Amino acid sequence: MSIDTKERPIVLTAGNIEALDAIRDEDISIALWERELPAGLSELNLDDIADIRFTADIDELHGPLDDALDEAGHRKGSPRDALHNDIVALAKCFARIMETDLVEIRLEHVTTNACKKFHADYVTARLITTYMGQGTQWLEGDDAADCDCGEPHKIQQMAAGDIALFKGRLWSAKAPAIHRSPPIEGTGEERLVLVINPA
Repeated sequence: MSIDTKERPIVLTAGNIEALDAIRDEDISIALWERELPAGLSELNLDDIADIRFTADIDELHGPLDDALDEAGHRKGSPRDALHNDIVALAKCFARIMETDLVEIRLEHVTTNACKKFHADYVTARLITTYMGQGTQWLEGDDAADCDCGEPHKIQQMAAGDIALFKGRLWSAKAPAIHRSPPIEGTGEERLVLVINPA
């Protein structure tokens, strides 16, 4: 993995949803909204749930998402309702920023070292948030430029509830967002991670 040594991924962090719009700035590689986990989501039960992955029109997301949550084993109740509402709200925000009508929704129950190496995605941009467990790790500045040279100097990490838009290589070949899933295999930890992509 290498990026242009004259370009460094730049991160904009703020405590409001408007921070996400900064991803449209050509100099911004990661737009991060630091937020508290919405009420009810900390009570989600991860026992016997399956992963979700589907594509839907943003104006018709409610029905397919409800069906997908049913099929994945998410039980009816306030935590599931909070999850459904948050996914819809984030998908609409993402669709507006990316100027797309179709979105891909992935909700993954992670117990292994998925994507444990620092990397940049081959997408225009993607939204990532962690509802339970450790958040996504990322690098900026010189650490991102040198991520092939052994362990990075300073790993940053999102908290559960934080929302980030990560710019991919299809948008910025010179300074895409460099990130990874935190290594958790063998620790007994679990994560519930939402990823939204343009479809």
